Amino acid sequence: MMNSYRKKHFCTSRLIAKFLLFSFLFFTWVAHAQGALRIHFVQTEAGAQLSPEQSIEIQQIARSYGVEVSIDQYKHPRIGKMPAINYSDSIPFFSTDMRAIRDGFFNSSHRRTKLDYYVFVSTVQTDSLHTGFAIPGKHIMFLSVAPKNTFTARFATYFLIAAADQQGNNKKALDELSKQLGTKDSMQRRQESYFLFHDETENLGSTNGMVAFAFWNENKDGTVFGNYIGLPFKRNSGKVNLDIDSYWLRPFYRTDSRFIAPIHVGLVFLVFFIMLIFRKKVKERAEKSLKLHSKIAYFFLRLVLWGVFILIGYLVFLTSDQFYKRWFFNSSSYSNVGKIDTKQFIHHLTSSNSVVNQQAAHSYWETYVKRKNTWEMKRLKHVLYFEVRKSQGEVVSMKFLYDSDRLKIKSFQGKAQTHLIVYKVIDAQGDFIKEEVYNYAKANITHKFSEADPARRILVFVNGYRPVANGGTPEQALMQIGNNGVEFPNSSNVLFATDRFDYWRPWGNFDQRIMERIKPNEVYYADGHHSVATSNHGSVFNFAKAAAEYPKACKGKHRCKFSKTTAGTKLETLKMLPFKANKKGFNSRRKNGRIAGRNLYQLLNEVPGNSGNDTVFIVAHSMGYAYSLGIVESLRNKCVFGEFYIFAPENAETGKIIQSEWRAVYQYGSIPKGARKQAPCLQDGVAPQTKANGLSAQNRLTFPASHYKKMGFTGSHFIGFYDWVFDIPQGEKGAITQH
Repeated sequence: MMNSYRKKHFCTSRLIAKFLLFSFLFFTWVAHAQGALRIHFVQTEAGAQLSPEQSIEIQQIARSYGVEVSIDQYKHPRIGKMPAINYSDSIPFFSTDMRAIRDGFFNSSHRRTKLDYYVFVSTVQTDSLHTGFAIPGKHIMFLSVAPKNTFTARFATYFLIAAADQQGNNKKALDELSKQLGTKDSMQRRQESYFLFHDETENLGSTNGMVAFAFWNENKDGTVFGNYIGLPFKRNSGKVNLDIDSYWLRPFYRTDSRFIAPIHVGLVFLVFFIMLIFRKKVKERAEKSLKLHSKIAYFFLRLVLWGVFILIGYLVFLTSDQFYKRWFFNSSSYSNVGKIDTKQFIHHLTSSNSVVNQQAAHSYWETYVKRKNTWEMKRLKHVLYFEVRKSQGEVVSMKFLYDSDRLKIKSFQGKAQTHLIVYKVIDAQGDFIKEEVYNYAKANITHKFSEADPARRILVFVNGYRPVANGGTPEQALMQIGNNGVEFPNSSNVLFATDRFDYWRPWGNFDQRIMERIKPNEVYYADGHHSVATSNHGSVFNFAKAAAEYPKACKGKHRCKFSKTTAGTKLETLKMLPFKANKKGFNSRRKNGRIAGRNLYQLLNEVPGNSGNDTVFIVAHSMGYAYSLGIVESLRNKCVFGEFYIFAPENAETGKIIQSEWRAVYQYGSIPKGARKQAPCLQDGVAPQTKANGLSAQNRLTFPASHYKKMGFTGSHFIGFYDWVFDIPQGEKGAITQH
């Protein structure tokens, strides 16, 4: 044991020397770049401040290399109120707790400066070089001040990661790292609208989609001009160019899944014309062979012949459609747009009436390559393979080789589940050096294919209807659905890494409180918003009418069993609510949820099959219930189902829960009928409540008596009034499980 202990310290001292040397060299580079280095240490726990000795040590070492380092310390505004950071040697990830600590600091009076470095310090006592974490390229670190004897080494280790590029390339020689950092600003400008792999909270656009768009210019020899491939966005639909010269190929009718052009009609009519010519001979030959004499027999013969003709015509249509799709959808030339650059061409794709969207039925690359001043589109498979020629560490040329649905590298072979790029790196003489795999965010993920697959907790929030509101209380926002008469467009069916639409966070940090219970490794927000037309109300007008007529909550004894409409008709109050299921609308939301589910599956499977040991937790509200069922359908048998929390589901009886495939499923909301029914005036009028099909009655919970004053047409639906679920004791029905 003693020998082992001494060897460990010998190894540690060598690591310290190595990391310090790297840090000093890097400090020197930074000094030339910006003159001084500012490091802010943020105390996240009591006693987690940097000691004077540690601060002086960093400054003295830097000063010996001619670099001035400014060190200051802050107390986190929520110190003592945040969970402790749990570091892990085997699963280093940007955890929910780290995200909360970072956001809590920058969202207060502290404004982040990109050139400065921020170190969030804690007091974890684990004696490990891995007692820390850094977000690559973001100048943000999480570090424990203890143990003191390894602090400098750990600081140097994570400083290099925080200063590296956004792919986390910190294992290169420092001179190459410095060159890369020298171009960091331009890289950020290029990628500012992209999904940043290590720090998803910066993404406010689409982080995912069935279709990955790629743009590059090609030289005459087929190499990529400037060795640059633009990856601006993903979408759930591809682009179809209608501005083509051929009359026969230009579509005159289109739906989301089918385009019909004159060539379809022409070929079908041609086949029918040929069949009509031969119809008489076919009829005569059939009469002779069958020896028909009765009129009924002749009638059935003609009927059969016409059926055969129609079938042949339909088969001709399908065959011609397949060839048409291969040519028209999978490749297209934009020769009519003229000589325009990439930015102008992307603007043309997104704004021109001659380019329309086509919903993607499966995932693929949509590549746009400029050859001889003409943009050409081609749809390709999941993995793009490029040959990259390097000389003295610098990229000399890059050339597209081929596409495939299979990822094939030295350390892995298998069917790809998401969009990937493989660089086959060769030297100046053409000799093979290595292979590198990148995701759409341009993050190098090659190492993932040789590492163990950690089990992850995946938390998905699925919001419901988002009213167009102009302020006021939540209840007023819901009421303004009718007043405004307009709605946001339906969900784009992509997932976000933050509460993109401020649906959960403003109401007492509702999502954050659930995160603190579940402790997820990754969090995603799905948008289940759809038009009121998909709800049981059927239209904005019907909703506004119901909201205006429905009685307010009774004060004192309930007198709300019967009510009068604005027309003066007296009827049972509950009959004023639309309990008749809008199955078509529900299924429309569920269908779109499947798209979001496929996108989530892609995110979880950069390494094919990695989601098999991941556990998914879903929190759904209102319309988000139907949408979440679509997500579940896309993920079934592809991951583990953990817990499903359903708040005030809209039209819950139409969908079906398979309760046995979940560890826990609970539905929360008002109860209008049955043994536990509540007064009519307390009912959810926005989404009249019914039990989710397949859910046991004991797994349905309602408001406690202490919250009755908040209940009503809108109050019983508003997610902010469901904070009572956090008061349910652990182990009881309905409790959000503490992990």
